[in-house]
Amino acid sequence: MKFKIFVSIAFLMPLLTFSQMKFRSVGTAKPIEFTFGFQHKKGAFVWYKGQKEPITLKLKTFDVDSSERESGQPDFHFYKYTEIYRGKATGEYGITEWPRNVADIYYIRFKDGKKFTFELVQDDEFYDGKSMVLLNDVKVYYNAFYDDNLTLIYPDGGSTKHLLNHLDKNQARRIEIKDFNFDGNDDIAFETARGSIMNSSYDVFIYDPLNTRFNRLTEPDNTGCGLMENLKVDKVHKRLITRCKNGTRWSSFIYKFNQSGQLILVKKD
Repeated sequence: MKFKIFVSIAFLMPLLTFSQMKFRSVGTAKPIEFTFGFQHKKGAFVWYKGQKEPITLKLKTFDVDSSERESGQPDFHFYKYTEIYRGKATGEYGITEWPRNVADIYYIRFKDGKKFTFELVQDDEFYDGKSMVLLNDVKVYYNAFYDDNLTLIYPDGGSTKHLLNHLDKNQARRIEIKDFNFDGNDDIAFETARGSIMNSSYDVFIYDPLNTRFNRLTEPDNTGCGLMENLKVDKVHKRLITRCKNGTRWSSFIYKFNQSGQLILVKKD
């Protein structure tokens, strides 16, 4: 299909997969402004200016238009998110994204069907790497580039701080949101490149729905290389696999979770 022409809106964000953007309403008597935390499919939120807390967004649909690839045009990504406020679906947000551009930002308020359109607020300030995701109503603060601190702020007002694996200069930290312990709840992990693109360490935090807390996952004593290196998730067999180099030899470690939720080594190659 032919994609309609957009006005280019470039912005200085390194990767949309962990960016935060500011938007302002178009055509309203009083400007409405919010920060949109864009984490691809999970962890997204909106935080309205003047409000104390962000609002959770749940991905509704994600579509890709690649019809113009042959003519050298990029793919266009279409996102629709459902706004979840106090446990209820209260609205819908839509955004279209392609490399270093966004457009067609809108919000539909469910109670009366009113639609609002928004434009990107251009920000000339240097991006300092500070990022946030909202997962299980927990605010997760981290830095994608310049420091190794992680802060988790919980709905009950409690908070915990952690030190992530060290990030070398000119490297980027990438966040992953998925079910790492196969219990049906989303967990978080932070991937940090180590020396080369072929070697990465991971900080993994497992969500405990009973205590509503994230707990750091570590390899059992005397196994692995200590940094959850080159972590792979085997959904089919419900296993975690790490791989690291000791001298000239590569070793693989295969883990499973026991009934108590503890990570145990089942095989070493």
